[in-house]
Amino acid sequence: MAFPRNRRWTLPRLLGLLLIIMLLGYGARMVWTLARCKSGWSILTNHVSSVIFANPSAQGEHLIFVMVDHYEPGIGDPGEQVHAEWTASFLDVAGQHLDADGKNFQYSWFYPYDHKNENVLYALNRMVHEGYGEVELHWHHPTSDNTKFPGELAECLRWYHERGALLACGDPPRPQYAFIHGNWALDGSAPVCGVSREIEFLQNTGCWGDFTYSTIGTPAQPSKLNSIYWVRETPEPKSHDTGFDAEVGHAEPRGFLIFEGPTGIDWRVFRLEYGAVEDYALPTRARIRAWIDCGIQVQGRPEWLFVKVYSHGAQSRAAIVHEHLDSMLDELEVECKERDLTWHYMTAREAYNVVRAAECGQEGNPNSYRDFELPPPVNRFFCPTEPVTISYCGPDSVAYEPLGG
Repeated sequence: MAFPRNRRWTLPRLLGLLLIIMLLGYGARMVWTLARCKSGWSILTNHVSSVIFANPSAQGEHLIFVMVDHYEPGIGDPGEQVHAEWTASFLDVAGQHLDADGKNFQYSWFYPYDHKNENVLYALNRMVHEGYGEVELHWHHPTSDNTKFPGELAECLRWYHERGALLACGDPPRPQYAFIHGNWALDGSAPVCGVSREIEFLQNTGCWGDFTYSTIGTPAQPSKLNSIYWVRETPEPKSHDTGFDAEVGHAEPRGFLIFEGPTGIDWRVFRLEYGAVEDYALPTRARIRAWIDCGIQVQGRPEWLFVKVYSHGAQSRAAIVHEHLDSMLDELEVECKERDLTWHYMTAREAYNVVRAAECGQEGNPNSYRDFELPPPVNRFFCPTEPVTISYCGPDSVAYEPLGG
């Protein structure tokens, strides 16, 4: 059969062909994106089911916004210089943004032990003391095993404690910290970590939760998405693959908390959303809407919504201190006003306390529960300038002794 030579490519036909090409391209991008991502199909089914089975009454009244940073300014003098420049810009932004409680923007610096610069840690302690956030633990630890790791972890924590970090106020202060695993590899979930009992070891030394995820596209990504949930150690690696959702009615913690960030799909370009604020993933109003729409909450307390985003802020200075952090917070505040959401800037520890308050049946304004279970850290009140042993720390006094007398 001969092709009719007098067929004319009219404008409607050209537009139809262009539409078909666009749909094919969109479909190819969708398949490619999901196929290359280990959890891609889980994200798709989770997203579709959340749309189909959405609870129309689950409208938030309060938004708890948490920003955690794999804060890696560098080692030695160059790291101190990067930190000084970064801090100057950060403080200009953080001091200009207040939440509904009148509290300035809060940051959570997960400072890596493998950088181990005490001058940077002392400087971070001062920012905690001045009310800009809190310090937690990040670590690209050596490829270790269940025998070696407890000793390595003890040495790591000793270094922080002697410099006034990762300790809760008290008589005496006790270890208290959150964790982000270097290279995402918590509990042996990637080859760079051979410690299959890592959650147990962390919990035994005062660690109450992990803020690593989402890590879409990596083997470490748990099966659970958009969740705040409890896990218990298992003999096998990746004990955090699944667990028990945080839920109203549980007065006691049920293990080790995994605090996930938003994970979803940007349908316009079919891109995975995973809560990163980086130079390659700048924050936009559309992304902020997607973060909130993931609806991360304690089950039974839908009026309290949680958004946790992460960054490598020292490497992604454009995203954090070169205007984009400022514009992100502007857009977040406008979005909350339009949704009639009361927004609260919180640290990782404060967000944990709000989760625990919800589980214990508390309600109302989450601002009342920032210190519900875990007390403030020592460096909120005391910033040593040399290694010390601290025997007591409270809001009004501290007892300590420099190492060596």
